[in-house]
Amino acid sequence: MVSGAEIKAEITAWRKGERARLRALRARLPAAERARADAAIAARLWEEFPALRQGAVGFYWPLAGELDLRALMGRLVAAGARAALPVIVEKDKPVEFWGWQPGAAMAAGFWGIQVPALREALAPDALLIPLVGFDDGGFRLGNGGGYYDRTLAALEPRPLAIGVGYELGRLATIHPQPHDVAMDAIVTEAGTRWRAGSPHAPRPMAAASASADAAAPGFSSPACALAEAPETYTGHLPPAELIAALNELLEAEKAGAKVAAAMAGEAEGTTLRATLAELRRDEAGCVAMLARHVRALGGAPSRKVGAFREKALPIEDAAARLAFLNRGQQWVVRRLGELLPKIRQDDLHRDLRAMLELHERNIARCAQVLATLDERPR
Repeated sequence: MVSGAEIKAEITAWRKGERARLRALRARLPAAERARADAAIAARLWEEFPALRQGAVGFYWPLAGELDLRALMGRLVAAGARAALPVIVEKDKPVEFWGWQPGAAMAAGFWGIQVPALREALAPDALLIPLVGFDDGGFRLGNGGGYYDRTLAALEPRPLAIGVGYELGRLATIHPQPHDVAMDAIVTEAGTRWRAGSPHAPRPMAAASASADAAAPGFSSPACALAEAPETYTGHLPPAELIAALNELLEAEKAGAKVAAAMAGEAEGTTLRATLAELRRDEAGCVAMLARHVRALGGAPSRKVGAFREKALPIEDAAARLAFLNRGQQWVVRRLGELLPKIRQDDLHRDLRAMLELHERNIARCAQVLATLDERPR
């Protein structure tokens, strides 16, 4: 059986490998391409986030190929903002933000990172946070210390959190864990992505122009009461049914992870073994995601494992068992296709859509491996 600790360790190892891979890609960016990307990102931050020109803005001292925002920060300070840099005052605790301006005296902090020489603690209204990688859920793959996650969880009120980095860092998922805090927006040279449900996200034009006496924010007609309608009226699942559906998927994903783990341990051939190991990791990441949403809905994640495991493990032939595993993934895709139109929550809809696409990719990969297994001499 695969324990929660083993799954967590596997995801941790995967993240470490992805950090190394993405840092290497970043280091190989041609100077001209990097300069164009830097200019595009700085322009987006200036033009699309006018609130950065006032209040306290936390940023970072660039390291190891990270985007350098010091020139932009100087421009923001000249426009009326107050800039601040993160300072580790106690290991593995939330950071403080100390005031900074161009030409300020600096000193070496933890790990030799430059910090303001004088402590002027500020409460940031916005944070510009460096990315190594990111996904469309707004989750960030950072440098691995966890300082920004701890800090964002502790700040009240929470500031606008903007992840900044290069588009090459985009991933299908970072396999977010309970401690990961999503960004409000992510800015790369390719564009700005707002997280669905962020309180800082720009309101749609229709909602912004709605009359002040509208019955509910975000609806253009005062006479429309859909914002107050029960889920069953609008076709969305009520919370109890939604929790049950998510737990059904969670049990199935646990079963898939355990079957893939068992098969990987017995697999002959590096391609099959690698495919099964990645499949196990993806299934485990989906388990963590589903459990997080069940808790957010006020439910308790199921501790059961789907019956699929007991049906799959007795199958002795590797190709037959992999084909059975693929049929299980196809069931998940069909179930997600049925559920998605009934999901009202933007963040859950986005994560389930990503889960569906992940399973579709894995189905195609398994089919390719099956084709090679079918060609084995018998």
